[in-house]
Amino acid sequence: MAYRRGKDFENYVKKILRREGYFVVRAAGSKPVDLVAVKDGKVFFVECKVNNYVPPEDREKLRRIAEETKLDVLIATHEDGRVVLRRLFNGGGG
Repeated sequence: MAYRRGKDFENYVKKILRREGYFVVRAAGSKPVDLVAVKDGKVFFVECKVNNYVPPEDREKLRRIAEETKLDVLIATHEDGRVVLRRLFNGGGG
């Protein structure tokens, strides 16, 4: 049930990002990143969480990805009936 709920949320976030003009693909296997979003030449990795919790081991993997790729990692959560995107790690790629 949790897997289905998570996948449904990923698809919902993907739909919202596409509506905002992003090109979005679901990452294969969905680990450690769920979505890759591109707009105006800027690439973001997106981790989707129905709740706001990212386990420490996942957080460390995402930090390394941001550092190695120089790309930002965002977390998409569901709060007060809407999707909220926050920068989890700044990749520093400008």
